[in-house]
Amino acid sequence: MNERILVLDDEASIIELLGQHLTEEGYGCDLFTSPVEALDSLKSTRYDLLITDLKMPEVHGIDVVLLSKQEDSELAVIVVTALSEVSNAIEAMRAGADDYLLKPFNLTEISLAVERALERRRLIIENRQYQSELESRIAEATRDLERTNRELSGTKDYLESLFHSTVDAILTVDESFKISFANDGATHMFGYTRTELEQMPLATLLHGGNDELQYVYRMLDHDKQLQNYESEIQHKSDRLIPINISLSQVHNPDTNQVSTLAICKDITQQKRLENELKEMSIKDSLTSLYNQRYFYDRLESEIERATRQKHPLSLLLFDIDKFKPYNDCHGHLEGDRVLKTVGEVVMECTREHVDIGFRYGGDEFTVILPEAGEEQAYVIADRIRQSFEAKRFDRLTLSVGLMEYRPGSTARFFIRFADAMMYDAKRSGGNSVIVYKPEETPEGETIDAES
Repeated sequence: MNERILVLDDEASIIELLGQHLTEEGYGCDLFTSPVEALDSLKSTRYDLLITDLKMPEVHGIDVVLLSKQEDSELAVIVVTALSEVSNAIEAMRAGADDYLLKPFNLTEISLAVERALERRRLIIENRQYQSELESRIAEATRDLERTNRELSGTKDYLESLFHSTVDAILTVDESFKISFANDGATHMFGYTRTELEQMPLATLLHGGNDELQYVYRMLDHDKQLQNYESEIQHKSDRLIPINISLSQVHNPDTNQVSTLAICKDITQQKRLENELKEMSIKDSLTSLYNQRYFYDRLESEIERATRQKHPLSLLLFDIDKFKPYNDCHGHLEGDRVLKTVGEVVMECTREHVDIGFRYGGDEFTVILPEAGEEQAYVIADRIRQSFEAKRFDRLTLSVGLMEYRPGSTARFFIRFADAMMYDAKRSGGNSVIVYKPEETPEGETIDAES
């Protein structure tokens, strides 16, 4: 590896730990406890990745991210902090961070985050270089055409050969917004023959139709060129293809007409990678369930949907009985195997593409059950309990708290009483499911539970 990483944290023990780990991973590392010194180093040294804390005495981590991005827009950034508020994560991402990790973290999480951030940086740089090279080739070919069109009748064949050599779709669009030329890349990308494409209205291809076409041309009229516009093209088979389009206006001095040159790059793989990276940022790497940060966002969303559609919604919150002594006795690797098994049990016992499982923290887990009332939720909860017990990890069992959402309740209320039911299950000896039975309104916060 040739990548170089700048690590910034006002705690010397943290940067020493990170520096040693990343050096062992094969990266070059510069370590700083002072944001001012780190920013000075960014001005004189090229780095591929910045790992920074948020709360520091000299300069706040958000300002470090903003200033470092001003210095190098392609710099990958990972924020590592003990601040768990979602707003901090959102602010960091808006400032330009690629990932957000909470302290305490494990070194495996750091390694995965570093690998993802650097891979995304490489992809962005490669895409920019490729786009620049392609645009340069097209611009050169266009100049050659204008210069030699009056001299050599063979120029048309040469230019078309050049256009057809690329896998990208190249189109020219006339003043009536109809396609006047399409290369082989366009026929392969869109599924139409060249005859079908030529004289086809460009709006037919754009997923947004005529409304999107008008929007694109308003921007094009303002700047005369439009770079890296992301859209979706309607394939002949009706499937949608995510693309990156660059458009520019070309003036023909012989006819005094203005046409539009469009270069379309298929970014299906890029979008797939982006979606995978997004999925990884909200997943717990050990259990493959979603993480706590995503739980709060998703619970608010499901409460809003249940309220709007008047559908039932239930919540399970459970942990592993006697997990700490088991972990102390058998070691952390065996403990991790137990946690991973809980994730597998949750996915096996819940409804695919409906229920959502999360690792809430440590050995605590939670499951959101959309469109499931108390009776159906109890069946799912007990299935999870029995399935885990059948795995026979010594005497490890689950204590499960269950609550059905009550209209008008807050997410905090919902979580609080599901959690209370879990602790009632533990106090009753564990290995049980306790259901919240309200006697009063949410404001009264009275609990009457039965198993």
